[in-house]
Amino acid sequence: MSTARPRLFVVLLAVLGGVGIGNLGMAQTGGASGTGGDVQAGKEGFRVVSGDGAFALRLRGDLYADVRFFPGTTEPAGAERFFLRRARPRLQGRVYDRFAFSLRSDFGIGGPEIDDAFVEARFAPALRLRMGRFNVPVGLEVLSSSTGLMHVERGFPAGLVPERDVGVMLAGDVGAGRLHYALGLFNGAPGASEPGGDVDDAKEAAGRVFVVPFAGTNGMWKGLGVGLAGTVGTVTGTAGTPALTGLRTTGRQSFFGYRDEARADGRRWRLAPQARLYAGPVELLGTYTVTTETARRGPDQETLTHRAWQASAAVVLTGEDAREGEVVPDDPFGAERGTGAIELGGRVHGVTFDDEAFPAFAAPTAASGATAWGLTLSWYPNAMVRVMLGMERTGFEAVGAGPARDPETLLLTRMQISF
Repeated sequence: MSTARPRLFVVLLAVLGGVGIGNLGMAQTGGASGTGGDVQAGKEGFRVVSGDGAFALRLRGDLYADVRFFPGTTEPAGAERFFLRRARPRLQGRVYDRFAFSLRSDFGIGGPEIDDAFVEARFAPALRLRMGRFNVPVGLEVLSSSTGLMHVERGFPAGLVPERDVGVMLAGDVGAGRLHYALGLFNGAPGASEPGGDVDDAKEAAGRVFVVPFAGTNGMWKGLGVGLAGTVGTVTGTAGTPALTGLRTTGRQSFFGYRDEARADGRRWRLAPQARLYAGPVELLGTYTVTTETARRGPDQETLTHRAWQASAAVVLTGEDAREGEVVPDDPFGAERGTGAIELGGRVHGVTFDDEAFPAFAAPTAASGATAWGLTLSWYPNAMVRVMLGMERTGFEAVGAGPARDPETLLLTRMQISF
């Protein structure tokens, strides 16, 4: 992708931020607007708000610096390295109270690219209309901010569902937040592990219902949420963009893909039941994903079904509540005798690929499945900074009677700041 767009994005941040603060200064000193205003700075970013609250501009960002090693594992040259996993400035705004926008670019690994670019009309809490590029409402981990994930990387089920796409979506919350729904129409994107784009005129529908039945109560189940999501559409890939599923390990190493001549050609659907629980310092998460796609290679065509699952748990050892997207230390590091918060998480996840993919469609180096387990220790010195140390062991399933790929052992460290 050309670097012109990201450079333009940075310029836009500077110009809009300067204009917003300049206008606010006029308002606070009795300038032309005469309506007053406010400048806010904190763990949720830097914000400029008009006096009546109808206009707002917020500057936010994420920076993740990683290092990964594969002890005792033979990996491609360059796999062990320091790298910027994410470097994402974000500009959010609200105009005339009912309309909002978001612009976010990523200069990290695989970038530069535009992550989010959408406009949203907010008619009521139960009815919002969004158009542009944003998260497809399917995977529970994909819809969760990466800043608050239990582990350094998402699990296998997230790799089988689309991450972001361009389209239109209706969404809302009803019943005092007990039920969330989303229904959208998109260009159509492969799994999150694979790059994609609009390869044909067909579109893909996506929908999700997520229920928090005990929201607003004081019991231990108030943080329980269960949901079901899915997509359905027809896709015809090309030689340049096959639009087929691929998957990587937590160490970002590919272990399943298709042969170069294979491409999508037909119906594709996904189903993703999901659940999570926040109960005091404990967080539990379970996801399952089924993806069915039609692949063609020359005269051969086959409908293939892949399945992935994950069970994760984490506990905040220092006793703070495990909240969605964040852990806020009771005693931030730097305060008097403050140590911050410490969290320990563990998970097991796996994936199996359709036997009919081998050998005609899958790449010769592809595994027929994988199972991984891992642990992650996180230190939160304050509400904006997180340091993570993770390890994961992945075992691969052989194709037929052939030899299995050597297991992968990963050590991964991250230092991140989010505001």
